[in-house]
Amino acid sequence: EPRSEGDVTEPTSARVIRWAPVLAASVTTASMIFAVTTYWQGAREHRQASAIGILQDYLKFTVEHPDLASRPADAPLDTRYVWFATHTLFTVESLWTLVGEDERWELTLEGLLRPHRGYLQQGVLGCDAFDPGFYEFLKSRFRELKCKQL
Repeated sequence: EPRSEGDVTEPTSARVIRWAPVLAASVTTASMIFAVTTYWQGAREHRQASAIGILQDYLKFTVEHPDLASRPADAPLDTRYVWFATHTLFTVESLWTLVGEDERWELTLEGLLRPHRGYLQQGVLGCDAFDPGFYEFLKSRFRELKCKQL
């Protein structure tokens, strides 16, 4: 006589065969979740390591050029300083691209720019060259930011 699906007397092998696809799908789903989580953690750690490397290189740069790294806000703009300040902006934008959404980096990014507040106020920046999100970051931290009029 045929057995019903819920029959208690159903052989174990039949129950295993019936549940095998469900178990396989569950294991596959769990494996994919683990893989995606691991990937994102690795990517975040890689961004952090890259940002630290960029920051270390920039700090070496400031040690090599202490006269340009910190100067009075009202000091005149000369070619060397504009080069240095532009490099600083590029460095900060690169860091912002990597870790800008990480609150732990916000003060660092702002701190790198603070010595160049006077430069940001001069109206010599081509702000249209910045990533729009980074430009918003600059405006929110340095309200006195002035851009070159095109």
